[in-house]
Amino acid sequence: MSNHSDTNSPVKEAFWRFSRKSPGIAKPVNNIHPTRFEKFNGNMIPNRKKDYDSGVIFNHGQFSSSTSPYLSTVNSQTQITTTNIDNTNNQTTTTTTTTTTSKMTTSSSASNLNTLENNLSHLSLSSSSSSVNTSVIGHSNSSNHLSSTSNSTSPNSLSSSLNSSNGGVDTSSSSQQQQQQTNIQNINSNRIKKFEKLLNTGIHVDMESLKTLGWRGIPDRYRPMSWKILLGYLPSNCERRDEHLERKRKEYRDGLPQYYTSDEKRGESDRRTLKQIQMDVPRTNPGVPFFQQPLIQDILERILYLWGIRHPSTGYVQGINDLATPFIWVFLSEYIEDVANCQVDRIDPTILAMIEADSYWCLTKLLDGIQDHYTFAQPGIQRMLASLKGLLEKINNSLCAHLADQDAQFITFAFRWMNCLLMREIPFPLVIRMWDTYLSEKEGFSVFHVYVCAAFLVLWSDELKQRDFPDIMIFLQKPPTQNWEERDIESLFSTAFYYRSLYEEAQSHLKSNNINNNIIKK
Repeated sequence: MSNHSDTNSPVKEAFWRFSRKSPGIAKPVNNIHPTRFEKFNGNMIPNRKKDYDSGVIFNHGQFSSSTSPYLSTVNSQTQITTTNIDNTNNQTTTTTTTTTTSKMTTSSSASNLNTLENNLSHLSLSSSSSSVNTSVIGHSNSSNHLSSTSNSTSPNSLSSSLNSSNGGVDTSSSSQQQQQQTNIQNINSNRIKKFEKLLNTGIHVDMESLKTLGWRGIPDRYRPMSWKILLGYLPSNCERRDEHLERKRKEYRDGLPQYYTSDEKRGESDRRTLKQIQMDVPRTNPGVPFFQQPLIQDILERILYLWGIRHPSTGYVQGINDLATPFIWVFLSEYIEDVANCQVDRIDPTILAMIEADSYWCLTKLLDGIQDHYTFAQPGIQRMLASLKGLLEKINNSLCAHLADQDAQFITFAFRWMNCLLMREIPFPLVIRMWDTYLSEKEGFSVFHVYVCAAFLVLWSDELKQRDFPDIMIFLQKPPTQNWEERDIESLFSTAFYYRSLYEEAQSHLKSNNINNNIIKK
């Protein structure tokens, strides 16, 4: 597995390991048996399986190490401790099962919190819906493997699940549960302090540190500033931020009367652009009541129209309306705690004007990096579709063959995935979490997004292979993601990062070969 220096993912090479009996990636959604795994149908398993620890499959949010500083050998028994913490419900579940070898206990010393946080390298932290799952697993006999579940929500459900598969499990005392919950809360607090220190102390923000922290999710309170810095809208120099914001907001305010004029002063092309925007804005995120409020629709209309007029080579294209909405939502959260249920007409117009200006400039920064997605013939999206098809041929050739047999061309279902960045397939609150990682990745909205789409498509492999063309199209236009949680996005990103680690060099090699062949032909 190659080491990519251009990614800020905290997922390390040791994270990707395979089971001897059931190789594959954990199926994260609609799986009532979270310990069962979806096998690959393509050529996915490395030839040198001895390079990987085959004792356990790592699912999202789980950390395993036989040499962890939190394990101490005491006796000739092995005590396997599995902890599941749901930060949203403040519930902690701890189970213990015993086998024969050595006894390991989990240390809860507060002085080791920093080491534990470093070991939990694939945690997701969002103050709105965080989910942390830690699994410390000892070596087990080949005939008795333990796979920890990350979906349990109560001690009873977890106990019954493990009883059915491992012959009985005893729950730990409530004091241990409280201690472990306290430890996790301290870890989360420690990570929030890292964002606080990174963003608000010192003269300059370390961009690499911000990207590394942001890849795993950004706390709500620090997301507006983090996004602005990651996009390059805000300078990393703390002393210049206020002056820069005031200047850019004034520039936007002064430009509105010049471009957003009365209808009789507009040319025919501008009138067509505005008419298209006015048709698209009411249809933007119809399932989110916040975006159906008239004031928000007015803000969105002005942002899109001004961007389209000021970028005549591209102009407004359907799909850009979706890309503006996360900025409005996130930047309003800096002033309003509950954005989903707020009444916008009660908010100070000055605040709304600042949010509108910031959203416009950040949308501009985003589209500057993917502008060929929206120019004539949309070559950027065509390139992404070709990359997705090439990836699927390597990852799951049987699925690719089935889609070809049904004449389900990638452009018919994946074009919208690239154009709108899966915003119409994923619940909107989870889109915000996805953008944390995209903004922290190099070419996250173009290159890494292709790997996310590949993981998203392979996720539904079994269902798609049983369907014909009409049902495939219906399924992919509205996949069953309405009950997804943040842990499902984390699992999707884990799989996407794995695909990138395997195939990015191969994709680059193929591109270079194609370029060389074209030169020879000429």
